[in-house]
Amino acid sequence: MATRIGIDTGGTFTDVVRIRGRKMLVHKLRSTPDDPSRAVLDGLEAVRQSPDEAVDLVHGTTVGLNATLTGNLARTVFVTNSGCEDLIEIGRQERVDLYALDPHRAVPPVPRRLRVGVACRRGAGGEVVEALTREAIAKAVAAVKKLRPEAIAIGLLHSPADAHDEHRLQQALRRALPEVPITCSADLLPAFGEYERFSATILNAAIAPVVGRYTRRVADGIGNGTLRLLRSSLGILPPEEAAQFPSRAMFSGPAGGVLAAGQVARRLQMDQVAAFDMGGTSADVCLVERETSLSNEGAIAGLPLPLPTVPVHTVAAGGGSIAYADAGGALRVGPQSAGADPGPACYGKGSEPTVTDAHVALGHLGPDTLLAGAFPIDVDASVRAIERLAKQLSMTPRQTAEGILTVADATMARAILVITAERAVDPAHVPLVAYGGAGGLHAASLMLQLGMPSAVMPSHPGAFSAVGLALAGEATEVTEAVRASLSSGGLTEILARGQELLAQAQGLLNGKRNRGRVEAMVRYQGQGACLRLPLTRRLAINFLAEHQRRFGFATDAPIEIVQLRARAECAASALPAAELPSTATTRRAPTPAMTRRPPLGGRALPIYDRQSLTSQPLHGPAIIEESTATTLVPAKCQLRLSPFGLRIARC
Repeated sequence: MATRIGIDTGGTFTDVVRIRGRKMLVHKLRSTPDDPSRAVLDGLEAVRQSPDEAVDLVHGTTVGLNATLTGNLARTVFVTNSGCEDLIEIGRQERVDLYALDPHRAVPPVPRRLRVGVACRRGAGGEVVEALTREAIAKAVAAVKKLRPEAIAIGLLHSPADAHDEHRLQQALRRALPEVPITCSADLLPAFGEYERFSATILNAAIAPVVGRYTRRVADGIGNGTLRLLRSSLGILPPEEAAQFPSRAMFSGPAGGVLAAGQVARRLQMDQVAAFDMGGTSADVCLVERETSLSNEGAIAGLPLPLPTVPVHTVAAGGGSIAYADAGGALRVGPQSAGADPGPACYGKGSEPTVTDAHVALGHLGPDTLLAGAFPIDVDASVRAIERLAKQLSMTPRQTAEGILTVADATMARAILVITAERAVDPAHVPLVAYGGAGGLHAASLMLQLGMPSAVMPSHPGAFSAVGLALAGEATEVTEAVRASLSSGGLTEILARGQELLAQAQGLLNGKRNRGRVEAMVRYQGQGACLRLPLTRRLAINFLAEHQRRFGFATDAPIEIVQLRARAECAASALPAAELPSTATTRRAPTPAMTRRPPLGGRALPIYDRQSLTSQPLHGPAIIEESTATTLVPAKCQLRLSPFGLRIARC
């Protein structure tokens, strides 16, 4: 049996987790931004028992995400109906920033010269309005070939109702350009709403060559084993689906952390937790409940990507976020980031003060904290960077460092309120599960600021997303666009169709034990937004109740279903419990390994090794260090040890 290994690639570090039975091995190493596959293969070699050991590698990668954000995409040609070439540029009339005097719209990754119109048209029900002829296909193929594409996206009006024309174009283009990947909109996203469907199709096509080249390098370097990706909606993608639809794994890294946070919540018998992942560039937050909720309202670089994904809210607040004085002399933190290169001043390459430098200057991080000293940091460089900023702000260096953390905390607190209070969830009833390299440094302060009951730092927090990847089970999804009115008594047929789709999804798992569910996208007739609800005989009643809860009203207007989604998934592996201290040590208070005096002055802080903690409560202020992350326990807080994480609460 192949050994499961999860690998998550970040901007600064690459995390590797090996799970065999109840044993977990964690390895963390520097990322290689010029070619992320090098760090992946180096990490795999470090945890493999032998070069020919069979491995099942589940990977969380940001290659597609980074390619989209940086514009490093394949040369993509978009094929659509004649007269609709500009639809992806026209978009919707919403203004993201209502008060911007000079608003900027997202630019589609396919310029006008790379859009090809085809003479054909179908109506809303799939009926032929203008037939797609052989001559029109030949003309379109010739036009596409002339543009020398690296990828092709095909999106026709109303193709979810009948995808025959898209598939005919795909077959002709594949014969003419066999090496070029082609994405059909009806296959990727069978949903009504042309702008969103076309945007998702173009993004998928544009990242396919980039992700494909990367995954081939990794797969070729694995040897005896397989490479699979985690879908953004949790569950492992089959390799064939990942190759054809890489956009379904666009947010695979954050999804791994959410999956693992859900395991912690279940093990600690918590109904809801706020997953908080703070890395080098950003912080991701997600409300995790017993039944994973998914969103179809995703976007990237200002472009809609309405594929199922865990509803992660991201803010530009990470360890590398740069602190500066704005034009009015106020202290700001982010959104600019020092990234991994040059990184914070303490990394020895840059000079800009960052959140990480503030922690170093306040003594929360020492010269040998990162990777147990394998990643040395320059304390003096952090102090110099903070002192330069302090002069600009007319503040003391210590006030400046503390101010940087306060501003960063405010940004992240607002993000947590987005996923809780703005959804009518009181954060006072939602524990925080903090992970990522910097999550433990801010968890307690966020808990105190928002009145949350506790904060949990799971085992191996700096590699927690990789833990989720290593635990993940397989999942398949089958989606179909429909138009059915609940008011006309058509629910029985819809229920039967849902079971047919579920059987298809379960069949893709090749007889593996799984659980399945069918969901419907439901709305008032003529409405734009939909609610995702379980497909049951109480669908109409549940829709009215949920619409009332979410939007504050419900009416007697006709209700319609516009999409069915069947999902089958194998259970994830159980999160192994950490070993607790022996009975002989439980009555003894933990002993600090050392004390550290903050470089900017102040009370010396006791430093504890996480492995030395006992079941006795530990009162702050204190610093808990381990190989992958650091946890800060402020004054008036206490920490307790549990098999599934460190729990911080008020004294």
